[in-house]
Amino acid sequence: MSEAKTRENRQATTIYWDDPHVESEMQLFPKDLQELFRWLKVFVRDECKRDVDVLVQRAKEQGVTIDKTNWVRVLKGRWKHDADGNELPNPYVSATNLLQAITAVQKQVRVELLQGGMPFVETTTFHTIRRVIDKAMKKDRVNRFRVIVGPTGTQKTASYKELALRNPLIKWMESADNGSLKEFVIRFAVKCGASRNISYGPARAKIFEAMQPHNGQPKCAIVDNMQDMVKSDKKLLALGKNIEQQPAYQFMRSLQDETGCAIIWSITPENEDQMFKADSIYLEQFEGRAGGRGNFMRLSNFPPKADVVMIAKTLGLKDADKNGDALLFIAKQRGRIRFFFEILQEAKDEAALDGKDFTYDYVQWALEEATLPEPVKGGGK
Repeated sequence: MSEAKTRENRQATTIYWDDPHVESEMQLFPKDLQELFRWLKVFVRDECKRDVDVLVQRAKEQGVTIDKTNWVRVLKGRWKHDADGNELPNPYVSATNLLQAITAVQKQVRVELLQGGMPFVETTTFHTIRRVIDKAMKKDRVNRFRVIVGPTGTQKTASYKELALRNPLIKWMESADNGSLKEFVIRFAVKCGASRNISYGPARAKIFEAMQPHNGQPKCAIVDNMQDMVKSDKKLLALGKNIEQQPAYQFMRSLQDETGCAIIWSITPENEDQMFKADSIYLEQFEGRAGGRGNFMRLSNFPPKADVVMIAKTLGLKDADKNGDALLFIAKQRGRIRFFFEILQEAKDEAALDGKDFTYDYVQWALEEATLPEPVKGGGK
């Protein structure tokens, strides 16, 4: 058998999980199925760990009768093509049945995410971050590099994750806590659908391929806690590198130049001067890409009262409106919004154990249990 024929046979029997293949296979489906197909492929890849049997079982639980053979065909992008790539007069599964099947699985996944969990609250912080990213991803945007500066505990990470969940063109990732570029690049490649066993060279190539625009729409990479990727002058000298070289900076600069993707760095205020010190060659390069240091998006240290009241209502606090000032006080304590969530969730659990309405009295109890120095008296019931 010729090498070309062997390659064709292998492609016909292999499910490819990386983003470039997924985006190419999308085009084989009708428009109303394309985004559903992308969702399905990423769901099986990331949540089902590439195990089609898990998908088959999840689908059966929703009354879907598509068998494993046809699910595999769909996941290969061969919904309407035979093993040789020839288009069939009729698909293996009708478009209507496939749409209903994927939608049923998708709806159940959403239900499971909400069961026993905290629904995401679209706060002022979330919408501020969303607007920054939306602008950076515009097709006609010159500056696609953005820096978001905000203290720990201001809902930054939760907002990034939610945006990436809603938009498959957005990739969110944490910096490598040890500052390793190799570890970061491999983690990034895995987000793009690469195997976890991939090595640095192929991982880098996969990222540059995956972050190309999709149908002309630029993609976006959000790097959380980017300060962890910055190497000190002492560390660079120990590695035998020029102190003006920052490998992570150079990697992302090349990625943006070659793909046109938007890059968002999320950092904390105390690390800003370290990253953008006046004697660094990167000061001009990266501040310029962001439109100048004055154009960094600086999040408020604390959420507005309206946000904390909205979060409290979402958690079920009956008298949230009456206790806005007290709730804001809690959100301004050490730990900010995370401490706020912890107190309210403790209070809600206690109310549930008592079988009573969740009111501010239980919040006051949780504050006293947490030994807050100056507990705030709310308005009561």
